[in-house]
Amino acid sequence: MTREDYIRSLIKSSGCNLKEFAAKIHMPYTTLLSILNGSIGGAAMDNVLKICRALDMTVEELDNALAKPLPAHTPGEGGIDPNLLALIRKLPAEKQRALKLLLTET
Repeated sequence: MTREDYIRSLIKSSGCNLKEFAAKIHMPYTTLLSILNGSIGGAAMDNVLKICRALDMTVEELDNALAKPLPAHTPGEGGIDPNLLALIRKLPAEKQRALKLLLTET
């Protein structure tokens, strides 16, 4: 999954479609589409900050969201890594919803 896909899922989990989200952050819809269809790495910093602020995350969190390797673990009860569960429980509710959405998409 790319950072752009991750942002799309967060926007979707916030209850907005892309057009509504763009209006909410005062960004032209076409600019948001261009960022999400291209590369957020090439977007203007002001636009990245607008997106991150609206999703209640820092640029560093976005940068690290998909880059962190999963730690080695011993499955706990139910075969679920207890460290992973602890991390998920620490996430804000909207990020938990985004994760659930990502995990249940087919």
